[in-house]
Amino acid sequence: MQNRSFNPVFIFASILTLCSSLFWSTGSLAELRGKAKAADANQDGLLQKDEARGPAAANFEAIDCDKSGALDGKELYNFFRGSGECEGGAEKSAGNIIIHEKAYPSGPGPFPAVITLHTSGGLKGSKTLIQNFRSGTWVNSGYAVYAPNFFAKHGITTSTRMDTFDKYREDIEKELVAIIALMKADPKIDKKNIFAVGFSNGGFWASFLAGKANVNAAASHYGVWKGCFGRDCENPYPVEYFSSKSSPLLALHGDGDSTQKLKYFEAAWNRIDGTPKIERHIYEGAGHAWDCFPYFPKSLVAKNPGKFGRLLKKLKGVCANKFDGPNRAVTEDAFKRTLSFFKKHAK
Repeated sequence: MQNRSFNPVFIFASILTLCSSLFWSTGSLAELRGKAKAADANQDGLLQKDEARGPAAANFEAIDCDKSGALDGKELYNFFRGSGECEGGAEKSAGNIIIHEKAYPSGPGPFPAVITLHTSGGLKGSKTLIQNFRSGTWVNSGYAVYAPNFFAKHGITTSTRMDTFDKYREDIEKELVAIIALMKADPKIDKKNIFAVGFSNGGFWASFLAGKANVNAAASHYGVWKGCFGRDCENPYPVEYFSSKSSPLLALHGDGDSTQKLKYFEAAWNRIDGTPKIERHIYEGAGHAWDCFPYFPKSLVAKNPGKFGRLLKKLKGVCANKFDGPNRAVTEDAFKRTLSFFKKHAK
C-alpha cells in the first residue's frame, strides 16, 4: 500500500485549484465562469464593479488590467492563478499593483486614507493587528484603509523576511508607490490626505513613504531601523530615504525592544536628527510588537491553567512581549499619538 504523507504544498495547490474553479473552467479564458458568471447580473459577459464580491471586489483595480472598469474571465484567471499580475507589464497595469485589502467609513467620501504596512508575519500573520487598526480604529476615525501584501508577490516568508530590505527593496518601493497612486485615483479617497503606518518590517516601509514624500505623513511603530540585523552587513536604509524634502515621520519605539534594539534606532536617529518634521517617542519598558494581546479572557485561563497557560507561554514567545495592561496602554497611546500626528499634518 502506498504511503501518502502529508504534503502542504499539494494541499495548498488543491485549494487554489478549487477556488479558481469557482470563477472559470475550461474553454475561452475571456468568458466568465462559475460564480463570476452567476454574479453577472446584467449578463454582459463582464463582471462590473458593483457585481464583484470577495477578493474580486477588494482587488478590483489590480485585476482590471485593461482599465476598462469591468473584469473578464481572463483577468480573473490571471489573478486567481496566484501571480497577482497583469500580462503585458507596465503598459497595461503599471505592473506593480500588488494584492491588497481595503475598507472605508460609511458615506460617500472622499475620506482621508491610511496605508497600513504589515509586520514580518506577512499580511495574514498580521491580520488581527491590521483588522484592529482597520475596522476598530482607523475606519471609526473617518479614514479609508488600504492594506497591501508586499510579501506575496515575491514569495517572502517569515524566514526570508530580510530579503525585503535588500533583494526586493527596489521592487517593493515601486509596488508601494503604485498602491499610493491607486489610492489617489480612488474617488472615495481624498488624494490630498494620504498617510502611512507601519509595524516592525512595515515600519521600514512607512519610513520609505515618508522619506520620499509619497504620503503627507507616516508613523513607524517599533519599526526596523537596521535592515540587516543578524547579518554581517551594512544597510544604509531606511536612513538613506530621508532628506530636507521628506514628509513628517513619527517614530515610536520601546526601550525594551530585543528584536529591533534601541541602539539601532538611536544610531539611525543620530544620522537624521537634523531632518525637519521628524518626531520620536520612546516607551519605557515596552518591547517589540507591543500590540500583541491575549486571545483568552483571564477568567478562562484561571479555569484551565495548564492548557491555556502553556499556550499563552508560546504566544508570548511569538510576540516577544508581555500580555498585560501596560502594553495595552502603550498600544492605545501609540494610536492616539499617530492619529493626532496625522491630523496635524492634514491639508
